[in-house]
Amino acid sequence: MQITQQQIKENLKRVEEGKPLSMPLSVLNGKFKEEYRKKVGEFEKLDKEEMKKRKKEYMKKYMKEYNQKPEVKKRMKEYQQKPEVKKRMKEYQQKPEVKKRKKEYHKKYYQKPEVKKRKREYNQKNKEKINARRRELYALKKQRGEK
Repeated sequence: MQITQQQIKENLKRVEEGKPLSMPLSVLNGKFKEEYRKKVGEFEKLDKEEMKKRKKEYMKKYMKEYNQKPEVKKRMKEYQQKPEVKKRMKEYQQKPEVKKRKKEYHKKYYQKPEVKKRKREYNQKNKEKINARRRELYALKKQRGEK
């Protein structure tokens, strides 16, 4: 029995739609299986990439929610208060490459319009407090004999 390309395409559509095949798979045999594998292979490849993306987004959202739980916050705070952890974190922060990366990030961050606006609003709102602190620092420097 000769199977036409049209019959193969028709049956591929039926598989995608979840409908039964128009003829038994044993009759369709080789060509249909090849076409089906090619088609499914392309979908699987796309699906794997999409699934990785979705999984990453889901994990990010989940971890954000998880880290907001009070018991998790408490545990993390206790962990970060341990002397060996504090020491390790301080050593890490002192590395030149980490300092450089932080400096670059802050430079970029403070150039954002929304950050500039927020900073400007804060400075206007707390003008007296900021000026008082400046006067204190100036007085301290003057006492020490610094410029």
